Amino acid sequence: MRVAPDELDRLIEELTIDCYNEDEQLTGFLTGLEEEMTSPVSATVVGAPVEVLAFDYDGDLRHGLTASCRRDGTTYVVSALDLVLAEGSPVSRILAAYRRWSGHGSGTGAG
Repeated sequence: MRVAPDELDRLIEELTIDCYNEDEQLTGFLTGLEEEMTSPVSATVVGAPVEVLAFDYDGDLRHGLTASCRRDGTTYVVSALDLVLAEGSPVSRILAAYRRWSGHGSGTGAG
């Protein structure tokens, strides 16, 4: 189920309320992702299945949010924007909002 743009806009507002700059907004998205991710989640990166272990923000606006992912026993760090998750989970909704906020696509898809 795709998330409606107005719902994503409300979620963006909720996650970034009281944020004064992009750094604080990214931290808001990270906090939302951390609160919703209670265990690793399945995703794909360029079509390859991975297990998302955690999200991070290193303070570099150019990097944005990153994700630690495991595939075949090896852990990789990728841009959170490169992840595709199954639709409907709270994590996928927040990633869709992050994608919309960042200007990388409509954000209405799965991730």
